[in-house]
Amino acid sequence: MADLFTQVKTVNVFRNGAEVIRTGKVELKEGMQTLYVHGLTGTASQDTARLYMEEGISCANLRFEEADRENVRSKQLQEKIALLQKQIDVKEMQLALWQSNGDFTNHDNVTASEIQDYIEKLPERMEKLHKEIIALGKEIEDLQKKAEEEVRKESLPVLVADVTADREGSYACELHYHENASGWDPVYEIRSENEEEIEIRMRGEIREDTDEDWKDVKVSLFTGDPSTNDVLPELLPLYLNIRENNVNLFKAAGRGMAAMSMKASVDLEDTMVVEEAAEAPMMQIETQEAEVQNEETMTEYALAGNRDILKGNKGTMADLQKYAIPAEYNIVTVPKADPHAYLVASIKSADLPVLNAVEAGIYLKGRYTGSIYLDPDMTKEKVDITLGKEERVHVSYKELAKKNSTTLLKAQKVVEHQYEARISNLSDDDITILLKDQLPVSQNKEITVEALDLGGAKLDKDNGTLEKKMDVKAKETEAYQFSYKVLWPKDKRIQQTRAFKRTFCPVCGAPVSGRYCPECGSDVFV
Repeated sequence: MADLFTQVKTVNVFRNGAEVIRTGKVELKEGMQTLYVHGLTGTASQDTARLYMEEGISCANLRFEEADRENVRSKQLQEKIALLQKQIDVKEMQLALWQSNGDFTNHDNVTASEIQDYIEKLPERMEKLHKEIIALGKEIEDLQKKAEEEVRKESLPVLVADVTADREGSYACELHYHENASGWDPVYEIRSENEEEIEIRMRGEIREDTDEDWKDVKVSLFTGDPSTNDVLPELLPLYLNIRENNVNLFKAAGRGMAAMSMKASVDLEDTMVVEEAAEAPMMQIETQEAEVQNEETMTEYALAGNRDILKGNKGTMADLQKYAIPAEYNIVTVPKADPHAYLVASIKSADLPVLNAVEAGIYLKGRYTGSIYLDPDMTKEKVDITLGKEERVHVSYKELAKKNSTTLLKAQKVVEHQYEARISNLSDDDITILLKDQLPVSQNKEITVEALDLGGAKLDKDNGTLEKKMDVKAKETEAYQFSYKVLWPKDKRIQQTRAFKRTFCPVCGAPVSGRYCPECGSDVFV
C-alpha cells in the first residue's frame, strides 16, 4: 500500500471548467500493491480522472473511494499538538511555582541576599516563560489549521489503483481531470492615444472556486467550452403562404445584439507634455502577452511564466493579445433623439476582434464615464464606438413648420415638414461636427416620402438617415435646416411605428427587442 500526494502543475482553463494536471512522486515496491492517489477536489468531475505513470507500471483496476482510512498526516499533527500543549502546561506550572516561591514568610534559613537575588530575577524569568507560552500557542494554532485541512482532505475522493511495479523505486506520476468550478471571461480594453487608430487589448479574467489554491502553476486559456454541445444545426423546410388576414403595414425593424458573454473597458489617454522640471509620466503596469496558438476548434492563449490563482478570487487578470485598428474620430450629434454631442471613433466592422456584442466600460482620459455595448454587426461597414459626451457643444432642435394640404387630382393628403438644428460651439477651438437626422421610410407603395430641401446632407434611402458635416467656429452657432413631404390616400390614416433596437433587460440581462423582456417579463422602459 502506498500514498501518492499530488500538486497542481498545469491548468488549461476553458470558458467554463478547466483541465487540471497534478504531478507527484511515489515510492513503490516491486510487485503488486494498492496505490492511493490524493488530490481530487470535491468539485472535480470524477469520470474524467486519468492516471499517467512512468514505464514499468501496469494497472489491474481503477476505482474511487472516500478517504475514510486513517490519515497519517492528521494523526501526526494531532500528536504534535498534544505534545505542545503539555509543554504549555509545564511552563504554566513553572510560572505558578515561581510566583508561590516568592512568599518567604514561612521560609527559614534564607538570607537577605538570596531574597534580593530571587526578587530581581523573578520578572525576567516570568517574562521568558510568558513569551515561550505565547510562541507555543501560536504554533498550536498553525498546526490546528493544518490538521483541519487534513480532516477536510479525508472527505475528498481518492483514486485507488491496483498497480504492479517491475522494480522497486521512485516513480513520477500525473493525475488529469476536468475541474467544474473554474473558467475565464475575456475582457476588452479599448485605448486611444492618437487620432489615427485605437488599440484593443484582450485580457482574460480567470476564476476558480475549488477546494484549493493553484500556486506556481502553468496556465493556458482556451476559447472552447466543454460544457456546451456544439452540434451542426439542421435546416428544416421554410414554407411561404399568402396570409388571409389584414397585415400590419408597418413592421418593427431592429438589428439584434447577441447575449452578453464578455466584459470590456475603454481607456482614452492624452499625450503628456513634460516640461523640464516635471516628473516622468507614470506608466501602467502590464503583464507579458500570451503566446497565441490557433487550433481546429478553439484558440489557446498560453500565459508566460507561472501564476498563483487563489480560490474564491473574483478574477485574476492576464494580458492576452493586442490589436491596433485604424479609426476615424468625429464629434457626432443626433439632435432629434438626444440634445448632446458625442466623441465617436469609427472603425471597420471586419477589424473588430469579437464576434458577439460586448459590454464596454468607457474611460475618457483615464476617468470612467459610463458603459456601452459594442456590436460587431457584419451587415454594416463600420462600427461607431462612443467615447463620451462632448460638453463643449450645445445642440437645440425644433420643427419650424408643418403644412397640411390635399391634391384633388390624385386624391392624396400631403403634409410638409421643416426642421432646424442649431449647433453652438462653446469652446475656444474650431470644430467639425457630424449631424445625423432622418426622413421617415415608407413600407407601403401607397405612401410616398419626398425630400424637398436636404440642406446639403447625404441621404441613405434604405433607412432614411441624413448626414451633414458642419464646421462651427469657436464661440459661434451654425444652423441646419431640412424639409420633406409625405403623401398618402386621403381616405386612409397613416400610422408611424418606431423600429425597436434590441437592448438588454436591466433585471436579468437577457437580450430584448421589444418593450418587455421575454425571459422575466420586466418592462425595459420603466
